[in-house]
Amino acid sequence: MKKVLLFLFFTTATLSAAPPEHMERRAAFDIGSSRITIQVADVDLETNQIRQVLLTDSCAVKFREDLAKSPDGKLSKEIQDEAIVVMKKQLEKAAPFQPKTSHAVATEAFRLAGNSDAFVDRAQRETGIGVTIISQEDEGVLGFISAASEAHVDPSKAVSWDFGGGSFQITTLHGQDYLVYRGRIGKVPLKMTLLKLQGKEDVTLSPNPISEKEASLALAWIQDELKDLPEALRKKLEAEDTTVLSIGNNPLWGMSHSDHYDVRRIFKELYSRLDMSDEAIQSRDSLEKKEAATYLVSNLILAYGIMHFLNMREVHYVGTPGANTTALLLSPKYWRKSDDKTR
Repeated sequence: MKKVLLFLFFTTATLSAAPPEHMERRAAFDIGSSRITIQVADVDLETNQIRQVLLTDSCAVKFREDLAKSPDGKLSKEIQDEAIVVMKKQLEKAAPFQPKTSHAVATEAFRLAGNSDAFVDRAQRETGIGVTIISQEDEGVLGFISAASEAHVDPSKAVSWDFGGGSFQITTLHGQDYLVYRGRIGKVPLKMTLLKLQGKEDVTLSPNPISEKEASLALAWIQDELKDLPEALRKKLEAEDTTVLSIGNNPLWGMSHSDHYDVRRIFKELYSRLDMSDEAIQSRDSLEKKEAATYLVSNLILAYGIMHFLNMREVHYVGTPGANTTALLLSPKYWRKSDDKTR
């Protein structure tokens, strides 16, 4: 093919010296365990780079909490209805930009739910959006691509930590392949663990106030969950020239200087908020929504546990509003021509 193009270039005077830039406008959806995010962007098909982000929108949809309340391990009709409404509204916001194609990835809550395939079929039928339920390994790879793209660092010296609602992934390059550690702990599972320790059966309740003893028990549980970390990944985390990039939930959300932090800062913020109610935390941190206070301490416990037990010295938070959509936009396998949905 290259020889033919060269021949045409030298024999046809009307051809341009540089080929025109090939762009495709895409709408990517990240259906996470606790929210749905859309990003519309122009993607350069020659360089596989995002040239312009036109829209980013995110809305909370509590799939993982809904699943925790389910007696049969299935997503309720109510949460599915809510999700479809959110996706339709996001499509309405995207419509003025006229994306050529759209696709969505769904994560942990859908890997666990017994009726996730039915939801995928319904979403396709009612919104026209193709949905892929991705493995935790694929989620880790998407997170790594998003983080490295945002931070502009050498991928060979980077580790991404995707702090999700239902799980977490720690990912790095190992030779020519991706090495993904699949953690089963996330924002919602840790909250549920604390509620269980406190004898609270209703998963919609807040774990606050959290005592020092309860925090210590939760940390012991986290340590036990981290025992199977691959040695190659542990060595990468301990290397002096490794940069740890975090996406997803930011444990210092709403606080100053939250884009860089070390384990000492996390411990300090955690310890200073023990034994505090939602209302006290909300007042102290000037949080508009009570839900943010509900998760603040438990998120700090999870962040401290992961950083302490895995020897993460410093973390650079590069979580983008687009979440996994950044990497989804750049991953050709999700944009096969047969799956394109022109809107």
